[in-house]
Amino acid sequence: MSYVFIRLKQGKVEGLLGKYFTWQGENPPEEVTGDMIKCTRIDENIDFTWWDKPTENVPAEYFGVEWTGYLIVPVEGTYRFYVLSDDGSKFWLDGELLIDAWKDQAPTVYHSPLVELAAGYHRLRYLFYNRHPYAVVKLGWIKPNGESEIIPPENFATPTGDEIRVEGLPDGYRIELWSGGKIKETIVKTGIAIIDARDLETPIDGYFKVYNDKGELVHESPVIRDIWGGDAYKIAKSGE
Repeated sequence: MSYVFIRLKQGKVEGLLGKYFTWQGENPPEEVTGDMIKCTRIDENIDFTWWDKPTENVPAEYFGVEWTGYLIVPVEGTYRFYVLSDDGSKFWLDGELLIDAWKDQAPTVYHSPLVELAAGYHRLRYLFYNRHPYAVVKLGWIKPNGESEIIPPENFATPTGDEIRVEGLPDGYRIELWSGGKIKETIVKTGIAIIDARDLETPIDGYFKVYNDKGELVHESPVIRDIWGGDAYKIAKSGE
């Protein structure tokens, strides 16, 4: 039996996940917890000037944003990052704090040290707070060729979920996800296979193997680019 894999939804989207939160007291929080979060959305990039509240349910003062996702570096080389911040900002890349501007201030520019980066995906976290009405927050880079710019949306990516869903196979069938070797496997239940993708740190080029309820390999898909959490697929018999 031959099957065809159809991607119904791609889990990778351009932009960063923004968690908009409120805070109280003298010191802004450096960890964002669920009860503080008032809004979550995908922001194309970090390039904002807010004269009023940044979004619905978030006031114009005593708010903050935590952005997370991945920076896509186009070419290997030496980069320098910069932020324009009013009030406080912290910027991490691959777990390293590169810019620490965590204080009340008028719009001020800060630069990171020079950073050697490989081409590809790099985990990003940016934490921002604002105390009083009017806020500015921007994230840019100076690329190896010397060009300076606000980092554009196509250089950010975020998964939309932590599962890969595959529908269209009988219950009891097994699906394996491969990329170089076997990464994940799961059994079809109620017509859907759900693959845990929480530890897929970046999109992979991979393929699926399908086994029937007797353990026999019945199909191996072509290589599929950019498999990530949030992907959804349908499997159909060839010719249907």
